[in-house]
Amino acid sequence: MNHKFLNKAFKATLLSYVVLITNVAVSQTSTSSVVVGKDDWLFTRYEFATPDDAQDTQATISLLTSISKLFEQKGIALVMTMVPSKIKIHSEFLPDGTSVDAYTAGKYESAVKVLQTSGVNFVNLNQPFLASQHRRGDTTIFLHQDTHWSHTGALLAAETIKAQIDKTPALKATLESIPEEKYTLTWATNKVSTRARDLVKLMPKDSPAYPTEKVLPFKVGRVNESKAGLLGGSDTTLITVIGSSYANKNTGYPDGLRYTLQRNLLDISIPVDQGPWVGMEAYLRDDAFKTNKPKLIIWEIPERELRSPPNYKYRDARYVIENNAWLSKVTELLR
Repeated sequence: MNHKFLNKAFKATLLSYVVLITNVAVSQTSTSSVVVGKDDWLFTRYEFATPDDAQDTQATISLLTSISKLFEQKGIALVMTMVPSKIKIHSEFLPDGTSVDAYTAGKYESAVKVLQTSGVNFVNLNQPFLASQHRRGDTTIFLHQDTHWSHTGALLAAETIKAQIDKTPALKATLESIPEEKYTLTWATNKVSTRARDLVKLMPKDSPAYPTEKVLPFKVGRVNESKAGLLGGSDTTLITVIGSSYANKNTGYPDGLRYTLQRNLLDISIPVDQGPWVGMEAYLRDDAFKTNKPKLIIWEIPERELRSPPNYKYRDARYVIENNAWLSKVTELLR
């Protein structure tokens, strides 16, 4: 799908992540932004939450609830999900003396409870991730030296989203109203080296070298390839998958959803320096939405973004907007 917005707005996601996390870490603390864990695991300190962010977190939850109702009024099914923090899912690899505090540990479930009680179609990834056998072993949910999930984690997220849709009658009916396309998924037989190493890039220059991580990817293909290309988006896609860098095609998440939903979709990955709010507003302004309104939108946000409403002061100033002003803009766009 050739839209200027889609071609221009979502470039350099990983670079943007490095810039933002570095700026936030410098602004909020004098310690390193990277936590060096056991067995060559690296984590971002930014995932540790504090009670000081409670007000911003509440603002985020309120806005998510409001936009969910706006989409419902527009006749568009919105499914929200949130990527759990790596420090919780793989906490056993944190260094000795470092643990996940009670506030950080409970923040995800607290937010889920409020959102679901408010009527938001919210998919809880925290519970299946914590229960997964892939928290340990050879194919872990998150990459060792990167903030993002592996193909294993991305597919688990896609499977969980599909299961939630299936058990929610209104969402299931919406999905069934969208023409099905047959997709297959094949896991690689051998691991390959990954270039995803955003946390290594944040390490001090005199840090020891970390070996390149090897991962097991999958490949998704459409059974009946169209002239538009194997996984190319067309102007008739009725599902939009929008999210952070976790929704980037390199993570496997969009293709995982193509496979579990057995539908084609438009996938949009928002650079982290822009954040979810500017990204969603830009999508609603673009022809990708105006001329081809979807029936279903799946919106992914990292857990760490709970503390980052539109007016979050540590975001690039170009993308900071007052909370009520953002809501007014999207309200107008969804009239």
